[in-house]
Amino acid sequence: MPNCRTLPPRPPVKGDVTVYHAMPHGLRDPLRRRVWPGAFVNVSEVLEVKMAALAEHRSQQEWLDESQKMSRYVETMRDFGREIGRMSRRYRFAEGWRRHLHYGFCAEDADPLREALGADYRINRRYELALERGL
Repeated sequence: MPNCRTLPPRPPVKGDVTVYHAMPHGLRDPLRRRVWPGAFVNVSEVLEVKMAALAEHRSQQEWLDESQKMSRYVETMRDFGREIGRMSRRYRFAEGWRRHLHYGFCAEDADPLREALGADYRINRRYELALERGL
């Protein structure tokens, strides 16, 4: 954004930007409704690396222990990955993502994750259809 200052200063990005939203913690919205991903990313082959990296995030563990009494955050991430993998009907472990409305950001069909990940990325067709029905 040209009218937004950043620290450190950075020039605005010129060109398309695709914004993705990660799945909410617990895979539910604030009113407890199940949230479905618009796309699935296969993380089965990198799950151990992902778990090890998250385990190194000590400040996250301390904050979760203190604020939410959540002492098993690495295992919780794995469990959510397994659940999203089941939702995908294809992958053992997955992450879920939803694309932000494209207006002002990029072309309507822009989906660079799909282009970059190939077979490790799957669009959730039911989610896409539900968007059109307003569900």
